[in-house]
Amino acid sequence: MVRSSLLAGLCLLFCAAVCSTAWADDRDFSGTVRKIFDGDSFLVRPAQGKDVDVRLQDIDAPEKRQPYGNAARAALVKLIGDRQVFVDVIDTDRYGRKVVRVYREPDRLDVVKALVRDGHVWVYRRTVHDRSLIELEEEARASRRGLWALPSKDLTPPWQYRYQQRQKNAKKTTVALEGAQPRGFHQTVTPVAAGIVVAPGAVGSSEARPEWTIVVPQPVEITDQLYRQR
Repeated sequence: MVRSSLLAGLCLLFCAAVCSTAWADDRDFSGTVRKIFDGDSFLVRPAQGKDVDVRLQDIDAPEKRQPYGNAARAALVKLIGDRQVFVDVIDTDRYGRKVVRVYREPDRLDVVKALVRDGHVWVYRRTVHDRSLIELEEEARASRRGLWALPSKDLTPPWQYRYQQRQKNAKKTTVALEGAQPRGFHQTVTPVAAGIVVAPGAVGSSEARPEWTIVVPQPVEITDQLYRQR
């Protein structure tokens, strides 16, 4: 009986090891959570090597200046601040961050699911990979957990908020350029008029011929208005 139980336990351990090996790849790693920037991005320090900048897949946390932004960050700090985690690397984004799913050690808590379940983040439905997160978000909305308890006027998706901020910044830049005064630019030049233009030193000298029409150059000032038309 004891031998049978021992064999069964060894088989379970072997299967767990095989499944874990199949699940992980050479990009994945374990480490300690260091600085947490907001509700979905932070640094993880592997046992050996430099800190890795990571961003959680499938979710989007409120920005720092949005309502609930600080609360979302605090929730992530509470979950994994200075904790050991396993990092499942999915991709690399355009900013060089690793797009990941993270599992807290030793209980293997799925951090993304925990954040969605408790209403701390939005599911980014446009490119969501784990469809089960949508159901978790809907349950959090219905229960008014976390950010879903905010007034409707404060429930702006983070991606929409960032777009609005970019539009505002672009408008400010346009207004600033339109209101800028052009720099002064004054330079005397000699226009070419009809006839033969004779260099001043040639007039009255042997270089000038009687049949030439002498055109006296008149200085013209290029003003700011002419400069702007160029």
